[in-house]
Amino acid sequence: MSSFKPSLLSCAVAFLSLPVMANDSYDSFINDAKVDGKVQTVFFNDENTSDNPNKTSGAWTGAVWLNAQTGYLADFVSVGGSAYRVAKLDMKDGNIKDFPDENASSDLLNDSHEGFGKLGQIWVDFKLPESYEGLSADVKIGRQLVETGLVTVSDSRSVPSAWQGVDATVEMDGFTGKIAWLNEVSKRSQSGFHDIENSQHQKIDWVMGMELGYTFELENQRSLELQYRNGLADNYVNAHNGNVCFTMPLYNNSELTLGGMYFYAKQDGDLWNLKGSAFENKAEAGNLNATVNNGPWTINAAFTYTKADTKNPGTIGYYDYDFGSNTNGVWDVPTAANVSDFNFHKEKAWLIGAEYDFSDIGLEGLILGYNFFYGSGMKDKNGSDVAESEHDINIKYNFGQWGMDGLQFKLEYGYYQNDTGFREATKQDEAENLRAWLSYSFTI
Repeated sequence: MSSFKPSLLSCAVAFLSLPVMANDSYDSFINDAKVDGKVQTVFFNDENTSDNPNKTSGAWTGAVWLNAQTGYLADFVSVGGSAYRVAKLDMKDGNIKDFPDENASSDLLNDSHEGFGKLGQIWVDFKLPESYEGLSADVKIGRQLVETGLVTVSDSRSVPSAWQGVDATVEMDGFTGKIAWLNEVSKRSQSGFHDIENSQHQKIDWVMGMELGYTFELENQRSLELQYRNGLADNYVNAHNGNVCFTMPLYNNSELTLGGMYFYAKQDGDLWNLKGSAFENKAEAGNLNATVNNGPWTINAAFTYTKADTKNPGTIGYYDYDFGSNTNGVWDVPTAANVSDFNFHKEKAWLIGAEYDFSDIGLEGLILGYNFFYGSGMKDKNGSDVAESEHDINIKYNFGQWGMDGLQFKLEYGYYQNDTGFREATKQDEAENLRAWLSYSFTI
């Protein structure tokens, strides 16, 4: 299959192929254009607290995101793009010594542990004109941020990852359908776009993602949402996911949400490999979750059971949800914590947590959350029971009440512990992670 190479020239060709249009169409193309972006500083300090406390990673960076997009010419076609720049502000010398690879900075910097810049997006978007009432559809071609099916991007570092390919969406009366075909990727810690690869650096020709969703609006302010998502990496792996979410009102304006999730992944070709202790042939996971919203309080509880057997002796398998070693896949079960995913073979993972919005007591914009995770049921190489646990604290603050709209602070702290046998079988160390973001979003 030929390589897809989007460029400004291809966008120009698309415009020149359009028929002559009215002046108001060109006015909309210019007048509806927008430029926005974000300036942020990111600090990660990830400490290994098990056998080698000096084995750390993280860095402090500054970054600029700049996005530009035209209006729609003839209510049909638009072009846009994004440029990103990362500057290294600080990084411990020990991080480079103990982590001589891309993980030394927790993916905040490039493989050389330095700042970098890149043209992260350049795309052309064709959409259905608004005259089709009740129906919307578009096809976006080029380098872009894709979140379709079980294929996703990561935006939790200095700059986001991105994909190259085609992404299409259709929406109509509660129904949503999406499909994407992708053939190159740009990680969150690198410039340019590159082949999708397995852990042996063998090329995966393409990745596809698809999703279907429908929301039923029921009586008495209740709703039922059904969703199916999948992802397929050529000659590598295919994965499927089904979600059910039911929402209903309770007393005093409170609300209850009940959900169920099922994930299934299977080897799909010769390029699949164990990547350490990833599952051998297939893996599956089921999740049940409940959320109660009552005024400023949000209470969460969830349970996940995972099966991800591996034949590697002395190891515990895990559910590998990516579609290549340099990609990002979806694992959005509530029991996925800040440090660990709690997705090991025969693991029973529990979550209990709460979040409080301080707006009601005069601290508008401040949200504080705490979650506790516990996973058990795994066996080490000696057949003994092993477990893992994690305490997470999350803080968000929006400075809008001070007249600084767009300025936001976020902090995540995770304290993760596990058993010695578990650590030996998974190579996942105990850790204490502190991560913070201060960002300002703007529009020009």
